[in-house]
Amino acid sequence: MMNGEYIQRGVEPVLLRSPLVSVVIPCRNEGDYLRQTLQSIFRAGGPEREIIVVDDGSDDGCCDFLRRNPLPGVQLLAGGGLGVANARNFGAAAAKGDCLCFCDAHLFVPAGWLDKITAPIHDGRADVVCPAIADAGNTTAVGYGVTWDGQLQWQWLPPPAREPAYVPLAPGGCLAVSRRAFEDAGGFESGFRVFGYDDQEFSLKMWLFGYRVLVEPAVTVVHRFRTAHPYPVGWAPVIHNRLRMALLHFKEERIARVLEMTRPHAEFSAVMAGLCLGDIWRKRADYLKRRRHSDDWFMERFGIGF
Repeated sequence: MMNGEYIQRGVEPVLLRSPLVSVVIPCRNEGDYLRQTLQSIFRAGGPEREIIVVDDGSDDGCCDFLRRNPLPGVQLLAGGGLGVANARNFGAAAAKGDCLCFCDAHLFVPAGWLDKITAPIHDGRADVVCPAIADAGNTTAVGYGVTWDGQLQWQWLPPPAREPAYVPLAPGGCLAVSRRAFEDAGGFESGFRVFGYDDQEFSLKMWLFGYRVLVEPAVTVVHRFRTAHPYPVGWAPVIHNRLRMALLHFKEERIARVLEMTRPHAEFSAVMAGLCLGDIWRKRADYLKRRRHSDDWFMERFGIGF
């Protein structure tokens, strides 16, 4: 499809081209991993694409090679400390594609990966698609989408019995989404800070808004899982993002459970006060009006006991 295929319309052939896919890569202090990720994407080939790298305030020079020698089809943007969710939104705002693919800057992708994970979007089977994700340190450890346990903790899913399969949550390390659905849902949560819960909230919101999240097990992307962040994170932004997700989308009983789980953290009171004084209640009211499914529906649909 990258070279196009012809159909006959009247007496004149018309060239059909694959829709443009925009690959958005937020990065901050990635060392040489960004270069390796781009090399992997170029080697894999695939449909017509553009690549947008958002340098979100790196101070290790990881993006300098792009400044010195810009690569064809790669656009480098300066984010300046937006945080993961808003760096993705910033890249998406500059994208031209009908389909957006968000990738971490520490991935290895196989040949044909982009065609395969965007196909369910183009043919209408799904609105968000993630591949299987393998651990670079142990490539036999593979997750097929994500769910929550009874404590709202991240749990990788095993291979689905039927392929491909709908899953509750798509990991943000690599996921594709229809631009139309992305824009309708408002993208990643703009009120999130630094790191944490961005992909979980995004997947939950997509389901609640009536969109579908799917894993394509035929594609396995290898991801470098790090034991420490290459930039300061701390507990406060993670707690902020968890509470914000709950306040935006959960019913009162579930919010109460999240509050009880989070209250022991020293940062809880200050974070909660800041949330209550912000835009959270206005945005919650808007989401409750717009969504097609309740959080009860979501939890029951995927057997999540929270």
